[in-house]
Amino acid sequence: MELDEMKFAWQALDRRLEQQHTLNLQIFRDGRLDKARRGLRPLVWGQAIQIIIGIAGALLFAPIWIAHLHQPAVLLAGLVMHLYCLGLIIVGAVVEAQIARIDYAAPVMVIQHQLLKLRKIYAIGGALVVGLPWWFLTAPLLVVLTRGAIMDKAPSVIWIQLAIGAAGLLATWWFHRWAHRPERARLARALDDSTTGGSIRRAQAAAEDIARFEQE
Repeated sequence: MELDEMKFAWQALDRRLEQQHTLNLQIFRDGRLDKARRGLRPLVWGQAIQIIIGIAGALLFAPIWIAHLHQPAVLLAGLVMHLYCLGLIIVGAVVEAQIARIDYAAPVMVIQHQLLKLRKIYAIGGALVVGLPWWFLTAPLLVVLTRGAIMDKAPSVIWIQLAIGAAGLLATWWFHRWAHRPERARLARALDDSTTGGSIRRAQAAAEDIARFEQE
């Protein structure tokens, strides 16, 4: 009887310990996921501002190129600026949609996958659509603002701006390849982190904390 009672007591203790661990895990998970959700808010606000800027820019540049269909330089420059603004809207909307798709009730591995997808979308969209075109935007912006007058009075300014943009884009490409060589792995990680954004990194760190806690 004493042996049976001892076995029963141990089983009860095991159940209580398991319940306590489950409760602790849930409390830890809820706290970290709430931290991840709050950590993404600056990114949500930033993308909302980007969308607003894109809408304002599109509304500003559309009437200009429409009114100058007979002036190829202004037409082309206005279309370039208009398309860039549309790119801002699209990238911002896609990032916002991916943030909204994150299911904080899902297993942590699913959340990590969703955050990784968000990181890739943000990095690619931020670089190819929002960031790199800045090397060339000065030229079409000057053409639009002067309604093409700069092409008559100082066309060299536009060509110089385009040349600077091409040189800057080439230098960016070279530096990216140079920094991502195997011997510069730490620098490559730092650059990748800088293009990701602190909000996403903090959310990923919170998810990694949960994954480690579940494995312990």
